[in-house]
Amino acid sequence: MSHAFLRRQRAPFPKWIALVFSLSLVCTASISLAQDAVRPSLAGEAASEARRQDVDRIPYNLLVGPIRFRVSATVGVEYNDNISYADVNEQDDFIIRPNVTIDAIWPVTQLNTLRLDLGIGYAFYLDHSENNTNGVLIAPNSQIAFDIFIGDFRINIHDRMSLQQDPIAEGALSNVADYGRFENTAGISVLWDLNQALVVVGYDHYNFVSTTNQFDYLDRNAEIVYGSVDFLLTPTIGLGPEANAVFTRYDQMVLNDNEDYSIGGFLEAQITNNLRVRVAGGYQWMDFDRSTVDFFGFIAPDRGHDRDYYANILIGHRLNAAIRQTLSAGHESQLGVNSNFIQLNYVRHTLTLNLIRGTLLSTEFFYEDADESGGFLDEHFHRLGGAIALGYQLTRHVTLGVRYQYTTKDSDVPLRDYDQNRVSLDGTYSF
Repeated sequence: MSHAFLRRQRAPFPKWIALVFSLSLVCTASISLAQDAVRPSLAGEAASEARRQDVDRIPYNLLVGPIRFRVSATVGVEYNDNISYADVNEQDDFIIRPNVTIDAIWPVTQLNTLRLDLGIGYAFYLDHSENNTNGVLIAPNSQIAFDIFIGDFRINIHDRMSLQQDPIAEGALSNVADYGRFENTAGISVLWDLNQALVVVGYDHYNFVSTTNQFDYLDRNAEIVYGSVDFLLTPTIGLGPEANAVFTRYDQMVLNDNEDYSIGGFLEAQITNNLRVRVAGGYQWMDFDRSTVDFFGFIAPDRGHDRDYYANILIGHRLNAAIRQTLSAGHESQLGVNSNFIQLNYVRHTLTLNLIRGTLLSTEFFYEDADESGGFLDEHFHRLGGAIALGYQLTRHVTLGVRYQYTTKDSDVPLRDYDQNRVSLDGTYSF
């Protein structure tokens, strides 16, 4: 069956989602006209001026005409006792990681700002050079973004890119040292500030390109549309509907083209000056072209549909001037690497402590419970991990850091468990 035929069989985007957005916009306009302004606008000249003042306070260390730069260079060394995430025959190695970070901002006009955030690095494996970086690494937070303020609108045009090889972010992988992939998300979002409501709509085009032959079956592109309406009950509490749709097409017919829809609602509350909470939830459904996956001639049964809920919570808490923490938890379905999709439950926590001047202590913790939909392995696994890091500002320009990270995986598929310890030292020079 050809890709063209499969795409002709797809159901159109559900019309009732469009109706929900239309009704929300109408209600929003009615509410905003009936209320007085109760907070600073997030769009327009006032917001642009506030953004410019924030930019002026950022400690950029180089000025070229109107463009402000902040540049830093880091060299780190890491010991990893299980570079291939293996259950048996673990391989350890020392890894040298140099990288450069460049942040630049250009106030093109009083209302328009262009921003560049770019992190470029490399990884040298002392004993297993076959795992050296293919080209360069690009940090996940790298982006080019252009903010435009027009009346009650804030328009953001962006291109976010990442080039990584470490498999740590993909829990479904085991026995892999190089999960090289380039990811790029380019699109536009529009925020419309109606005083008593914030309307956000956006479109992104996403590309995934594997840099290794082992995972080139994951090469794909996706069209993403999303939107939300935030009704402001008070200056610190808002709620409203949210929805998104993702249309994914693979280059190869190993995994299946699919459509992913979700619709629900959210509540955001600034409970105190130091405590902020966001809760969201709704219904998610995914439809795939086939109820099997074809791993290069090996046909494995899989689920062609997913009907489930999604839910997430994010809590940001500043205990005092020295201690901050965040807690997030959720349930959702994601595309798989060995199957059509994976259902994931997760909990994540971060804590930062600035107890001594010039010294920062931070901790991280995560737990995942995941279940594959079928496919090549049909795996159910748990992952648990944590890290502790200490940073010390030695001089105005030099910062030193040490970090320890532990990750363990427990799988119901033989030879898919692993334990991994990582210790790293690094030094950063800010120009």
